[in-house]
This record gives sequence, structure tokens and C-alpha cells, in this order.
Amino acid sequence: MAIVLSLLVVFLLVVRATHAGALWRDECDSLELARMPGLADIVHNLKFTSFPILFPITVRFFTSLFGTSDASLRCFGLLVGVGLLAVAWFNAKNRGDVPLILPALVGLNVTFLTVGTWIRGYGLGSVLVTLAFGLTVLFIAHPTVLRLVLMFVCYIASMQSLYFPAAIVPAFLLAAFAICLFRREFKWALALCAVATVCALSYVPKFLTYLEIRNWVVALQRKTTAGELWRQFILACGEPRRVMPWIWLTILIFSIAVALWIIASRSRREPAVANVLAFAVITTALALPLYFIFLWTLRNIPETRYYLSLLCLLAAVIETIVGLMIHFFWIRVARLVVAIGLAVALPVFAWPKIVERETNLDLLARNLERYTRERDLIIVNRWFLAPGFSWYYHGQARWMTLPELSEKRIHRYDLLIAKMQTADALADIRTAISETLQSGNRVWLVGGAQLSQQGQPLILGPAPDPQYGWDSGMYDYAWATQLGSFLQQHVVDGEVVLSPMRKVNQNENVPLLIARGWKE
Repeated sequence: MAIVLSLLVVFLLVVRATHAGALWRDECDSLELARMPGLADIVHNLKFTSFPILFPITVRFFTSLFGTSDASLRCFGLLVGVGLLAVAWFNAKNRGDVPLILPALVGLNVTFLTVGTWIRGYGLGSVLVTLAFGLTVLFIAHPTVLRLVLMFVCYIASMQSLYFPAAIVPAFLLAAFAICLFRREFKWALALCAVATVCALSYVPKFLTYLEIRNWVVALQRKTTAGELWRQFILACGEPRRVMPWIWLTILIFSIAVALWIIASRSRREPAVANVLAFAVITTALALPLYFIFLWTLRNIPETRYYLSLLCLLAAVIETIVGLMIHFFWIRVARLVVAIGLAVALPVFAWPKIVERETNLDLLARNLERYTRERDLIIVNRWFLAPGFSWYYHGQARWMTLPELSEKRIHRYDLLIAKMQTADALADIRTAISETLQSGNRVWLVGGAQLSQQGQPLILGPAPDPQYGWDSGMYDYAWATQLGSFLQQHVVDGEVVLSPMRKVNQNENVPLLIARGWKE
């Protein structure tokens, strides 16, 4: 069943890789950063991305070997998914078992099949977190210098691929430290302190960078409630969303309860097993609150993708606990029944999402290259679509973002903040549109135009606005309504060239409009 389950996951990963299509804007942001001319350029612009240095370096190395085509990059995501399966088999093999729970709960999870295969650090970082857990279990079972070194390297690699392990690695270290103290292995406890110190020091550059970016990071932040964090966690548990969170929680609570019972009743007869179970329980007890506190302190808008590494950890914990108790016949049967049930049901619910294209921006860019004239103007509404459009559009017509930013390859929130602080951020856009239309040329609107529901455009003052403060989303909306109002007043003729398409992720299913003629 473990072999069948792994083959099913690989099949779904292949389906995803062959249907995802072009890279969406955040993926293009990662790719553009990784493909900058030199390593110094990557380091200099690292503060504008959401991932530490190892991820862009990995993407740069991969694309240097295999190219930057969509097919090649989708294979990168496929390899990350296969990497999770390899780690699941590695972790299970070390305890003389096979993986069933982790491939079923995570490998068939629509969040992993989509988010985990993006050209972003979520998948790679989560795979490394899962491996770090398995290596720490090996260390707990039988500490050696080699296992400590491998564990340490994996900690650093996970923390330098994704920032969320900063809430998980401390849980590993604290749990392992507690076990070593309980066993009076003070030498290993001291070694773990050294590992913790180096891991903490590896984030010093990030803390120093924060002092530099704190003036514009306010555009990304807002007050986050516990309810919002919980809702996104429920969504991350996968489809069907009304059932899967309860399956996760039921299996997790059951595993922890049985582990505590084993620890209490058999710790003297089976100390090695009890130590590993204690490590798994303590890790879970620490990682869950630390993770949610970490997300709350970020003050970012909660996203489903933020929970992928936590889900991988929880699945690895459940797999380890249940795998150590398969000498109980009823647990072995229950595990098999759950794995078969998930293998039958989850692909059905995941299928509509994994056959979706991530974006249609590449199709728009291709059509614009074909049909635009040199003196036409392209307006990309909104500004955060720029990395994707920059990557795929190679035509002769001039293009601008709304509002116009000087750097379009990556998301530059410092430039956005500067526009938010100006009294008229769209003055250059209006001038460019009027000159283009008055000269008899056309304006193409990637993302269309928007009219305010109140009939009048929303006008915000220079940031921070008295009502909306530094809310960049409201400024985006205000600029879009201002553009729509301006076009409605001055454009003679316009039409929809391309409407949102079927089987394209609604996150980036962009319409294309054309405007012709000028009127006063």
C-alpha cells in the first residue's frame, strides 16, 4: 500500500507539473531574483523577497543546468514533491517501517500539490523540515557526532530556504535538549546548545536587514486576529475543507494520546521507544504555539501557504508515533484503513485544482507581442503583476505599471511606499495615456480597468491616509478606480479583447482590454 500510495502521489505531481502552465507573479519574482546578473545582486535584493538566501541560490543553480523554460521549472516543483516522498521513506526506513500517513495526509493534500510545487521556498523548506525531524529522531534514538552534524546542517538548510522553520527548529532543539537532560547526557545537551546558538546567529543578517526595511514593510502589515490564522490553517488542511481539518485533528490527538499512554506504561521496558515518543510529543506541544505566535508577530495577511511546513511536521510526528506502535494489531489495521480511504477520496477533491493553470498572463503577453504596434501603450493594472509580465512580455510597445515603478522584475515595496506618499501617483500614467490616444495609437489594459461602486473614484491622501493608514490594498483599489474614471471620461471606444479564462487560477486570471480614441 505504501508503494501504491507513493506512486499515486507521483502521478498527481506529474499531472500538476503538466497542467500548471506558466509561472504566476510570485514565482516570477523568485525566478527574476535568482537570475540576476551576479550573486551580489541577489544578496542586495534579498530584502525584497520572502525567502532566505539558499532558495534563490538553489533556483539559480537549477536553471543554470536545465534552463528557464516553463517545462523545466515545473520539473523543479515535481522534484520537490518527489523529495518529500524520498524523505518520508527515509524516515520510515530508519524505524523499519514504510510511510503511509505522511504521503496520504500531505502528498495527496491539494495545498502541497499546488503551493509545494511553486517556484517558491515553501515546498523545499517543508521537505527540509520533514528531514530535520527524521534526523533528530535518529539522534534521540542513538546520539552520535555524525547524526548531530547532519541534523545541524539540515536545520540551517531549512532555515535558509524558508523563514517559518524559525518557529519549528527551536521546538526540535528544546525537545531534544529536554530528552538529553532527562537521560543525564549533559555532553549532548551542551552540544545542542551550541547548535541552537549557531542557528540563531544565522538569522542575524535578517534582523539587521529589518532595520533597513522597517520604513516600507508597513505596506505588508496589518493587525492579524487568531480567527484569521485559524481559518487559513483549516484551508491549508486540504479539500474537502469541511472534513479534512477534523481528520487531521482527530489523527493528531489520537496519536498524542496513545503516545502519552505508551510513555506512562512502558517507559521502563522500552526506554528507546519512550524517548522518541516523548520527543515527538514535546515537539508538537512546542511547535504549535510557537508557529502561531510567529505568524501573529509577522502581522502579515494570513495565507494558506504559510502553513505547509507546519503540516509536514505534524504529518511526520503522526507517522513516527503510529509507526512505533504497529505491533498493536488494531493500530496497524486502522492506519491501513485511513491510508486507503484518503488515497481513494483525496485525489477526487484535489483534481479540479491541480489541472488549473496558475496564470493566463503569458498568453496575454504573447498576444500583445503579436498585435501591438510600437507606439501603443500597455498599462499593467495592478503593479504587482509586473514580475510576471516582465518575464513573459518581449514586445516593442512601451508598458507601465499602475502606478509606474522603476523596477518591474521583482516586487519592490519600497518603491510602492514612495508612490503611496505622493499626492498624485498617477500623473505620469494619465499623461502617457492621453498622449498615446491623441496620437491615434491604442492603449492596452492588462487587468482591465475598474469603476468605483459609488460612481466616483476613491481618492486617498498621501500615506498614511487618515482612514486607511498604510493599507496598500486600498491604495491599489483607489488607483484602479481613478484609472477607470479617467478612461471613462476620455476614451472614445473600448472593448474586451480577452475575458478571464476557464481552468485558470482565479488568483491571476487577468482580462485584457483595448482603448481607442480621445475625447475632451
